[in-house]
Amino acid sequence: MEYQAYLLRSIGDQLQLTPLQAIALQPGISGVYRLTARYHDRRAYDSVGTLRRFGRERPTLEMVYRGLFDHKPVAVAVEPAKYEAFALALQKLRFDQLKDQPNLPTYGVDLWLLERAAGSFTKSLILAPELAKDVHAALVETVRAHLPELLREVRT
Repeated sequence: MEYQAYLLRSIGDQLQLTPLQAIALQPGISGVYRLTARYHDRRAYDSVGTLRRFGRERPTLEMVYRGLFDHKPVAVAVEPAKYEAFALALQKLRFDQLKDQPNLPTYGVDLWLLERAAGSFTKSLILAPELAKDVHAALVETVRAHLPELLREVRT
């Protein structure tokens, strides 16, 4: 599991992204979610999507692709209702209490690092979406249903 965590976290480091906890501690930020996607077969550029809500403003999603656009974020506004539905769905799945998906292989599958931060609290979870079962499969479907923008593949 440590190898997968290193592999996924190194993507954000290479893109020189602000750590999630640092974003969450900024004044006015009410919540931050981040999804790092690594494509094992290089069919698409690895990506990091950061969804944040600042006060009462409209939530924003910033996508950064490793190897594209000089690692500049592509930002889009997200409907507040969509943000709230996503946050509520994660809460119903008890995301903050979940552990990493068990029995993750070290190669041959796509990997996701899903993170949430609010204030000084942070939670992260590693998933292999194709192999997810039970609550982890429900978590994958939640991301796909509520925020498919996080999973937009830009082909290599």
